[in-house]
Amino acid sequence: MRTRSKGLTGLIAVAAASLLTLTACGGGSDSNKETPTSNAGFADCEKSPNTCNSGNTKPGGEYIFGLEQSFTSWNINTEEGNTLVAAQALSGVIPQVFKSDPSGTLQLNSDLLASAELTNQNPQTVVYKIKPDAVWNDGTAISADDFILAWKQNSGKKEHCSECTPASTSGYDLIKTIVGSDNGKTVTVTFEDGKTYADWKGLYSTDGLYPAHLATKQGFDLNKPEGVNSAANWFSETVPTWSGGPLVIDTFNKDQSLVLKKNDKWYGKVKPSLDKVVFKFIIDQGSVIPALKNKEITGMSPQPNAALVNGAAETPGVIYRIGHGYQWEHLDLNLKNKYLADVALRQAIFTAINVKSVIDKTYGVFDKAAKPLGSHNFFPGDPNYKDVVSPTGQGSGDVEKAKKILTDAGYKIEGGKLITKTGEAVPTLRFRHTKGNQLRATTGELVQAALKNIGLDIKIEVTETLGKTLSTADYDMIIFAWVGSPLYQGAAEQNWVTGNGGNYGSYSNAEVDKLTNDGARSLDPKKAADLINQGDELMSKEAYVLPIAQKPTLTFTYSDYVNVRDNATQWSPTYNIQEWGQKAA
Repeated sequence: MRTRSKGLTGLIAVAAASLLTLTACGGGSDSNKETPTSNAGFADCEKSPNTCNSGNTKPGGEYIFGLEQSFTSWNINTEEGNTLVAAQALSGVIPQVFKSDPSGTLQLNSDLLASAELTNQNPQTVVYKIKPDAVWNDGTAISADDFILAWKQNSGKKEHCSECTPASTSGYDLIKTIVGSDNGKTVTVTFEDGKTYADWKGLYSTDGLYPAHLATKQGFDLNKPEGVNSAANWFSETVPTWSGGPLVIDTFNKDQSLVLKKNDKWYGKVKPSLDKVVFKFIIDQGSVIPALKNKEITGMSPQPNAALVNGAAETPGVIYRIGHGYQWEHLDLNLKNKYLADVALRQAIFTAINVKSVIDKTYGVFDKAAKPLGSHNFFPGDPNYKDVVSPTGQGSGDVEKAKKILTDAGYKIEGGKLITKTGEAVPTLRFRHTKGNQLRATTGELVQAALKNIGLDIKIEVTETLGKTLSTADYDMIIFAWVGSPLYQGAAEQNWVTGNGGNYGSYSNAEVDKLTNDGARSLDPKKAADLINQGDELMSKEAYVLPIAQKPTLTFTYSDYVNVRDNATQWSPTYNIQEWGQKAA
C-alpha cells in the first residue's frame, strides 16, 4: 500500500508475494470530531516515512505492543497461519530475505544475506548468498536446507508435500530445482524452462524461513512428502523455541500475551536495546484506549475508528499517525454454497449493496478521503489502477436493477422471500465478521437491510479465528481486509486463480486463471498490469468479491520510545523491531 505499482493482495497471512489477512478489531464511535492525521513526533512521516520518530536508544526496558487478536497457527506459510497478527508477533523470530520499508520499497535483509540476485533469465535463476554468521539460536547455520523446506511447503505439489495448505504457491510452483553449495551458504534457485516469475523478491519474504534441522530432529523425513507435511503441522502447532531473528519467545499465554526476549545468537548489525517486547492481545476494542492511558500497552497499530483516533490524540505523551497503505476492506461470497454458485444471484446481491453508504457510516466518519474502491489489485493514484467494478453496477445500491437481474434469471419474490426458478426459497445466508469489530458489525447490519429488499435473510455471526474461518470456508458472506505489499503480480495469482491459497470462496474461471497467471509471470510490468486488469474485469462481472475501500491505518506510541513508526505494508510497524527502544537522554 504505497508508491509505485502496488498490489492489493497480501496477508491474511504471509506467502510468496502474498497478502496477509487482517484480523483486527475496529470499533465504532459516537464522535464526529475531526482530528489531525498526526501530531508531533510523527509529523514528518508524510515526507520522511522511513526515518520519522528516529533516535538513539538507551539499554533496557520493555515495549508492550497491542494486537487485536491472538492466532491459532505458528506457521505463517499456511492458509490458517497467514494472518497479520501472527506475522507481527513473529517478525522478530522468522528470517525473511526482503522486507518493505514504510515508503513501499523492498529492501534486502542485509543481516541475513550478502546478496540476492537474478543471474539468468532463461532459465530464470536466482542466487542467494547467506552470510556466514547467520545462524539459528541453537548455533546451527541458516542454510539452503531451510530454503528447500520452504519451497516444498509452498509449491502446492503433492510430490513435495502430501497435504500442505500453503497460503500461496505463487512462484514456488514454478521452481525446478534448489541447490545448496559453499556448505549450504549459497542457494541457487532455478525455475522451469520457459517459466518466469517477476515477483521473485517475494519468495521467502512475504512468508519466511523455518529451521529444517529441527524438523529432521523430530524424525520427519524431509525427502518424503509425508515428512514435509508432518513438519509443516509441527511448526503450526508448536510454540517456537527457535529463532533466526533478533528476538526469541520467552513465554506465551494463549489469548493474553506473547513475551519475547533478546536472541543471544542474533547475528545482525543492530542489537536490540530492549530487554523484552511484549505482544498483548486486546480483543475488545473498547479496552484499547483505557489500556493505553494506563500504560498497559506502549503502542499499537489497530484498525482505526474515530474513538481510537481521538483517544490516542487526547492521551498525554502519545504520538499518533493516520496513514494509507496496502490494506483494503472487501466483502466475499462463498461459491461452495449452491445458491451463491449462481452468478445472477451474486450480481444481484452486490448490486443491492450501497458501498458509499457503508463507507459514510464506517471509515468515512473519521477519514474524509475514504471512497469506494474499484479494483481488486491496485489502488487509486497508481498508474495501473482501473475501476472495473463501477461499470458493473455492483456497490451502487440500485435495488430495482438488482431485482431485474433476478427476474431475468427466473427468480421471483413471494411474501418477502426470494424464490429460485426451481421453486426453492433461498435460505438464510450467514454473514461473518471478526469479533469486536464494530465497523464490520455496522457493515453487516447495512448489508442485512439492503438484501432484505431482494428477499434475502442474513444472519450475522462473529468469528474469533479469522484464519481458520477462511481456510475452512465456514461462511456464506464474510468481510475482512487484505494487507499487501508492493508485489502485485504474485498477489493477484494468490487470490484469484483456481485452487490458490487466498481463493477461499472457490472462485474459478479458466480465462481469468490464464490472464492472471500470465500477468504474474510477465517480466514487462506494463503488460503484467494490463493482463491482471483484464482478468479482474472478467472476475468483477461474475461478482465474487466486492471491494469496499482502501483502509486507513492508525499507529500510536508513547513518545519516550523511538524508531517505532507506521508501515502500512504487510511487514507492519514491527518490520524494524530490533531498532525499537527507550529514547536516550
